[in-house]
Amino acid sequence: SYAPRILAISLILVIALFAVLSTGVGAAYAFYQQQLPLLNGIADHSLFQSTHIYDRNGHLLYELYDHQNGHGRRTYVNYTQISPLLINASIAAEDHNFWVNNGVDLQGTLRAAVTNLQSQTVVEGGSTITQQLVKNQLFLSQPRSLQIKSEEAILAYGLTKQYPKWKIMEMYLNTVYYGDLNYGIEAAAQDFFNIHPQCSRRLCKPAASQLDLAQSSLLAGLPQSPSYYNPVYNKSVALDRQQTVLQSMVALKMITEEQARQAEAETAKFHFKSYASTQGIQAPHFVHYVIDQVLVPQIGAQNLLNGGYNIYTTLDLNLEKKVEQIAYGHLYKPLYDPYLGSYGPLNIQNNVNNAAVVVMNPYNGEILAMDGSADYNNRSPQVRGQYNSAIALRQPGSSFKPVEYATAFEMGWYPAMIIPDHKTTYPSLLSGNPPTYYTPQNYDQKFHTGFPMTARNAIANSFNIPAIDTLEYVGIQNVLNMAGRLGLTEIATRSPSSFGPSMALGTSEVSLLHLTSAYATFANQGVRVPPTSILEITDNQGYPLYSYNSAHPQGVRALRADIAFLVNSILSDTKSRYHEFSGLAIVIILQ
Repeated sequence: SYAPRILAISLILVIALFAVLSTGVGAAYAFYQQQLPLLNGIADHSLFQSTHIYDRNGHLLYELYDHQNGHGRRTYVNYTQISPLLINASIAAEDHNFWVNNGVDLQGTLRAAVTNLQSQTVVEGGSTITQQLVKNQLFLSQPRSLQIKSEEAILAYGLTKQYPKWKIMEMYLNTVYYGDLNYGIEAAAQDFFNIHPQCSRRLCKPAASQLDLAQSSLLAGLPQSPSYYNPVYNKSVALDRQQTVLQSMVALKMITEEQARQAEAETAKFHFKSYASTQGIQAPHFVHYVIDQVLVPQIGAQNLLNGGYNIYTTLDLNLEKKVEQIAYGHLYKPLYDPYLGSYGPLNIQNNVNNAAVVVMNPYNGEILAMDGSADYNNRSPQVRGQYNSAIALRQPGSSFKPVEYATAFEMGWYPAMIIPDHKTTYPSLLSGNPPTYYTPQNYDQKFHTGFPMTARNAIANSFNIPAIDTLEYVGIQNVLNMAGRLGLTEIATRSPSSFGPSMALGTSEVSLLHLTSAYATFANQGVRVPPTSILEITDNQGYPLYSYNSAHPQGVRALRADIAFLVNSILSDTKSRYHEFSGLAIVIILQ
């Protein structure tokens, strides 16, 4: 019958284990030595682990992990970072004699054989936590057989001779599968209970250290059958399993009956949610920029997914949220301004449906905020929210004019220089047969000939004719040279013959990120520091791999300090801008 067969198999296994641990010492030792590198790999953290991207203050922005190939989420935590309640609950659920057995609990194996016989089914397997650690890492895909069980026992016994029990517990809790792609207790705690690590720069209090009794007892019961006991989809059976774990803890005098009842009541009221609904992405345009433009080219996509890196970025999440809020508000909500009164929303009033923002520290190039659209989740054709307009090529319009005026100032011009503003017709390109012509207009559809037009007023009020005259004077090649020094490589690398007078009005495409860097160069007294997005990278054990020296950035002088001063002075001059903008548009250049 079935019951005697189970009993026979269990007894044979016990006899085999005795044989392995007594008479087969030489063969067992040889086998253990052969498998030793794999076991050491567990202790050395050489397991696939999630990569985490943080802002400059330690706020988690995104978790990267491999969804395929038997991988998932894992963040290794040390034994001292794991709640003692979780450790006790795991012992109560899986291995009552963990602290005293030699990796192979012979009494537990005999007890499992008797239980199996009484129930006429396989209720207990008799495996210790140490054996489960070995099985999960080395034999998970192997068919269960007497030989496999014997080899598990050999390695489990050897493991207890090589590592202290606390280290084995640490290894087990970081490798065991809790379901829903969660490998290890830290991933499970973050997923099922939405507990966030409390982080600052280079220091984190993991979710595993914050687990209480209710959370610990439920999670400790999951490894027995992760899919079946998944509390998101099978809450009732997960709570039944938790009750079993709690009663085992009571029997082992780890907790009282009252504590067990309180723990059951707590989880009964908890609403479990899936990982996708709780663990999102913060500052998505910036994060994807960092991944695609910086990390993947340097680290590699697969290594990034499984390497367990900690990426500390330059972003200030609080500032980023404020930028996103302001951009969204200006486009989609009615606004009030002391000068304009009530106006908007701009998407209705002016058919303006999208915006992008880059905030950068001019002294060290650190990107503090990047908003690539007004609404990341808006998929309408007018917005295409997930498209990052902050790094896409766009015509800069009048924001390009300071580049050509800086070129003119280098060639001897000055802010009080007179530049007439009157109707003028220009050849549309440097060469053409037959030639075509171009007659630009100002923003207000007027020409301003009633008073002497200075370079200061022309720049401040963004008049077009003086800008084109400036380009005609300095020459396109010289403007291209200045653009290259300011980091506008999209323009600087093109042939001068591809430009015409409209170049002065910003018709040549650049990215907002590079344009912001160019303006940051003016603010930094002519010293250009390239945009940077990474402050520090550490490996999965916290050892630094890269660190950006913010105090001493590697800047290069792009233009003289006096030229930068002149540009800053004009852009910050409220009174000069009054003619066209009535004091509403003020560019503040930090110096």
